[in-house]
Amino acid sequence: MANFSVNAINGVFTYSSANIYSYLGRVPANGTELKEAFSEFNITPTGKADDLKKLNTKMYEEYSAQVQQQIENQNNKSVCPWASLCAQIGVQATGNYEKDYAAFNNAIQLLSQSAMDGQAMAFFAGIKSEAQKAFGLSNKTTEQQQITFDVYKAQFLS
Repeated sequence: MANFSVNAINGVFTYSSANIYSYLGRVPANGTELKEAFSEFNITPTGKADDLKKLNTKMYEEYSAQVQQQIENQNNKSVCPWASLCAQIGVQATGNYEKDYAAFNNAIQLLSQSAMDGQAMAFFAGIKSEAQKAFGLSNKTTEQQQITFDVYKAQFLS
């Protein structure tokens, strides 16, 4: 089993992968990921297993809040046609098109940046495709810019 070191202001602390797995259910790829998780949840590492317990508690609280938000969004899906789509990524639809569309785009951008495996990438691509329909974007036509001869020549005749 590997050990993961975390550099903190108050020292360098090492956590065993067995302890990390027992508290978090997975082992990070490296110590940097663990350090980032501590930082994200405002936990100062001390080198004790209690740090991992605190991290687990904070992560669970955040996850629970997201699940609760999704449940509320599912219950409010009659508010607007995109409510269930927003609920899938933890955004509560308000019924205001501009606000909901902006919130959806912000959330999907953040979430898709963290997608590392093919399944997650495919999921977010599907969500983006659904958004085109849910937000009514597939019905809108965009005017295409006219191609000048110079552009045509540069693209096709060179």
